[in-house]
Amino acid sequence: AWDARLIVEADGVRSVSDLFAPQDQVAGAVRFAARPRLGRLAGDTWEPYITLKDHFALRLAARRRPARTAHRLVRYATRFRPARKAKLLVRALRKRLDRYRSRGFKAPAYNTWLTRLPVRRGSVVFESHMGTCYGDSPRALYEEIRRQGLKLHATWSYDPSPAGFPDDARLVRRWSWRYLWALARAEYWVDNQGFPQHLRKPRHTTYLQTWHGSAYKRMGFDETRVRLQNAPQRERLQQAVDRFDHFLVRSEHDVTTLARAYRLPEERLLRTGYPRNDALIAERTRAETEGRLPRPPLAGELGLDDHKKTVLYAPTFRGGPGKQRKSRLLLDVREFAERFGDTHTLLVRAHYLESARLPVCPPGTVVDVSRQHDVSELLAITDVLVTDYSSIMFDFALLDRPVVLFAPDLEAYAAERGSYFDLREQAPGPVTATQDELFAALTELKKSDTRYADRRRAFAEKFGAYDRGDAARATVAALFGPAASRGVRNTTDHDRGAGR
Repeated sequence: AWDARLIVEADGVRSVSDLFAPQDQVAGAVRFAARPRLGRLAGDTWEPYITLKDHFALRLAARRRPARTAHRLVRYATRFRPARKAKLLVRALRKRLDRYRSRGFKAPAYNTWLTRLPVRRGSVVFESHMGTCYGDSPRALYEEIRRQGLKLHATWSYDPSPAGFPDDARLVRRWSWRYLWALARAEYWVDNQGFPQHLRKPRHTTYLQTWHGSAYKRMGFDETRVRLQNAPQRERLQQAVDRFDHFLVRSEHDVTTLARAYRLPEERLLRTGYPRNDALIAERTRAETEGRLPRPPLAGELGLDDHKKTVLYAPTFRGGPGKQRKSRLLLDVREFAERFGDTHTLLVRAHYLESARLPVCPPGTVVDVSRQHDVSELLAITDVLVTDYSSIMFDFALLDRPVVLFAPDLEAYAAERGSYFDLREQAPGPVTATQDELFAALTELKKSDTRYADRRRAFAEKFGAYDRGDAARATVAALFGPAASRGVRNTTDHDRGAGR
């Protein structure tokens, strides 16, 4: 069976939407002939039906004699005794193979045996957002290494697809055996989220944690969720954090929040700023000296009109630990398109741990950019940012462009997750509680932009004091340069305890 979807393409913009219908809508619907690739013996008729979730779908059925006869033969061949025994044998072999491929088998094997392998000098494993993208500060550091021509052997992890990753680097799938081999032999680890907690850092490895944003919501051991965990769970988090040899901060706010929340000592902090924000500093300088047009190349790739304002909607992550999940956007993007579609283009970027399906909108009004690898490139082409509690507001403030916060659940969110400061008192732009308030703020953007200009600059100075445009160069020098202390690394009980 297949769910039916409506695909609309216009001017290079592609929009996909599910089709829904009530359960009794297809009663007595016309069936039509099918020509499957496996031949008509696999089925000969498409039958429309409605799923339990009200999706319009089609099933391939066998209604004519040749297809019905083929189905009976297949059913008999797969259900008589020798076939059943063969299926049980295949199932047992598959279960054994799945065990060897499981993380529960790989982690002890890595900790016990692979970490004993000799180091490969000059090897670096890069990872961004658990392998989901080629972006953020790890990408900025990798490209700075290439610019300087340093002789380092780079490996990038990906999950699930290698599309968009650099061709001149070795690519390994996260949690594959090649990935574990690369981690075990690497001289350096560089990531912005955290390599798998159950994998210990080898003695010869230096781990740079670039992190992925300043904190409004409480993090680490400050979270209520973490405080309610049992002692072994908190100990696992502490062991994972103890692997960090260096941790990047972009202001003293990061020191008093993130560093304290993860119990990081002063000597591990690098006050360089975030390498990913070097591009934003450069874009602001270019815009001030040369003007905003022409916009960076990504604007052309997305088909953005230079005569329309670009609004980026980037909400924060609202779930907990676990697999990627679908979320419902608090902003009605279809209504935005109806209200502002003639003068604005809305870019929608879901959090990398979430996904959101957008409704069909007129071409050029709403663009899904959730799969764009590097958010800094999106910020550079954005005129107005709409967000809630995401750390993206701290980065966007460096561009000195308007920010509107859409936070209809501010009180509930702050009470449940906790926060480090009062958002209404320090926000770099108006805080709106309803969609009508948000649309009103966008309509009167010129007035609010003038009113919040000084406050926005103070916000950028406070939360991005160390973002001066040279973070990548300074970090590369600190980690890989002649002055780097390669012989001094953080060694913990977690490092020594093979197999834990």
